[in-house]
Amino acid sequence: MKVAVIAINAKNVHKAVAPWCLKAYVESRGFDGKIEVVEANVNEQIGEVVARIFNLSPAVVAFGCYIWNIEYTKKVVEMIRKLLPKVTVILGGPEIGVDKKEFGADYIIEGAGEEPFFELLMSLRKKQPAKNKNPRNYEKSCNFADYPTPYTEDYFRSFATDQISDIANRLVYYESSRGCPFSCSYCMSSIKGNAVSTPAKNPVTCLSLTRVKRDLVLFMAHGAKCVKFVDRTFNADKARAKQILEFVGELETECVFHFEVAADLFDIEMLNIISKLPKDRVQFEIGIQSVTPKVLKAIDRKTNITTALKNIKKLMSYDNCHIHVDLIAGLPYETMESFAKGFDKCIETRPHHLQLGFLKLLKGTKLRAAADKYGIVYADFAPYEAYKTKTMSYEDMQKLKKVEGVVKRFWNKGDFFKELVDQGIDKVGSALVFFYGLASYIEAQNKYGGGADVRISMKNAELVLREYIEQL
Repeated sequence: MKVAVIAINAKNVHKAVAPWCLKAYVESRGFDGKIEVVEANVNEQIGEVVARIFNLSPAVVAFGCYIWNIEYTKKVVEMIRKLLPKVTVILGGPEIGVDKKEFGADYIIEGAGEEPFFELLMSLRKKQPAKNKNPRNYEKSCNFADYPTPYTEDYFRSFATDQISDIANRLVYYESSRGCPFSCSYCMSSIKGNAVSTPAKNPVTCLSLTRVKRDLVLFMAHGAKCVKFVDRTFNADKARAKQILEFVGELETECVFHFEVAADLFDIEMLNIISKLPKDRVQFEIGIQSVTPKVLKAIDRKTNITTALKNIKKLMSYDNCHIHVDLIAGLPYETMESFAKGFDKCIETRPHHLQLGFLKLLKGTKLRAAADKYGIVYADFAPYEAYKTKTMSYEDMQKLKKVEGVVKRFWNKGDFFKELVDQGIDKVGSALVFFYGLASYIEAQNKYGGGADVRISMKNAELVLREYIEQL
């Protein structure tokens, strides 16, 4: 029996790890069928992806469904159904609900997929009906630490047939732990049964440090230049995080390691380790989301904002690692005034990259269930973005869309304009006010685009920026 596991990424540079986890686990358990991984991205022609799947003549096709690929995946499944009417379709991933008919699936897997996927395939291999057409993994313990590595020779060979064939030009995802110790109400990690949730009997599970080090050395041997840890909060286990940071600091490599961290969890020892790392060895993505206590309480987010902002400033002072800070617009109780305060405080830390994101009401999350309570109006289609709340109007959100565009162009592109930006902020007294004014000024030019899409050359950007500041 031939099984095709399909990974549809958001971009060419991404290299999904989930399908390789499924393949490695199923093969390690003795499945005697053939597992083929097909990788594509949402920018490819659907017909080309369908042809690649069809040419494999699979008996079973399995798709991972996420907010970035769900609409695309639905179309691929529809076409595969028409061309291969006898094929068995299995869907998994966070976008899959309890109604399998909605997505045209024969079977749905919810939660961590390795074990139920193997059991389902064995049942299909024996031509026996599965006990449950909606396999779940809610009540199973997560044996993630004992699962086989997905980074096999097949995995590394697959780069040769990808659209971007050089691993040095790809973003390699690495899962060194599974689960999250926190329960932010807007996040999929908080949902019981999700692959990264942590009900009491299923705590965060980690790969051994020996295995982590071995895997990282393997990436280096194959020429990887950027490894992104997908651990939900990398430094939640401080002792473990310190050992990994020390290890990557000792490597003889040009590879960059990306970690999602909580800035308030850095202690003096960890900061000292980071301060001694080779320049550009690590990147930290830090979620601030909001600086307003009432907002943080509403979303069940436990963050010491004062400590977090202080630590970001320390990290920036080391001048050896890239710092990416996130804010979310549209959270409960957030107003334009409170958001401006948070935006200004984040800019004051001088991060290399400030991401102004917009709330997504993800399926199954606590916050989506409470949307009416907070007056959150959101899209019914992926990525389920919030348009307005009781405390932030649609017009407010559109203003922040404009701010997003100029922040990307005039702050996140490097240090080219930051000295000029500082002059402008000093004149108006608020970073958010400055960036919104700049966005409005650019929009009035009627030739550089607007909103989140500001299309302007470096030369023209500096000219427009100077013109805007002069007239303040």
